[in-house]
Amino acid sequence: MKLLFATATLAILTATSSQAAPSAVCVTNGSEQAHFFAAEAIPGARKTGWLQPGETLCGAGNNAKGGVVSVFEAPDHEEGCSRLVSGDETETLLRYVDFDRCFWSSNTN
Repeated sequence: MKLLFATATLAILTATSSQAAPSAVCVTNGSEQAHFFAAEAIPGARKTGWLQPGETLCGAGNNAKGGVVSVFEAPDHEEGCSRLVSGDETETLLRYVDFDRCFWSSNTN
């Protein structure tokens, strides 16, 4: 019985370790106002939602090589700001400005 259990456990651990590990693309609202954000891992899921200052949103995917994070004034606005990011990276919005002129942690010194 113990040998059967140990063999089954080993098979589960081996299968789990050989599967693609999930990775995430995240965005943090570092501004002083709430905004509507999107985080999409490629390949993977796109997640959206309102973020208050200091909150973070992540889109996860299997072996995501990167993705896109975006911010909008509201869900129905077509214009906003987007950034390409690498996998397992958190991009921070520092200040929202219309028409893709936002200040992000990766492009502000």
